[in-house]
Amino acid sequence: MGVALLDLVETALRVAKQALGNRAGKPDSGGLAREAHIVAHCIRKEEGHTYAELVDRLSLMPAVCDRLGINPDAPPDPTTFYHSFDRYAMY
Repeated sequence: MGVALLDLVETALRVAKQALGNRAGKPDSGGLAREAHIVAHCIRKEEGHTYAELVDRLSLMPAVCDRLGINPDAPPDPTTFYHSFDRYAMY
């Protein structure tokens, strides 16, 4: 199951970067890369977690955190992911 999740992360990262185009990467204000928010949402939907459960699970998955640029010892607050989707236009 771990390999399938890493495959999902890699595929979702590639697709998110393509969809974001020149808006991919870290925002000027800092924080997580835009595509990391989208991939986190994909993981949450795939596994059926709440935002709080997603953050707890991410802290237990260092390989996924590494690919997303998240520090597993200090994951973002669940509201960071929740509010980020209001800012992105989904195509």
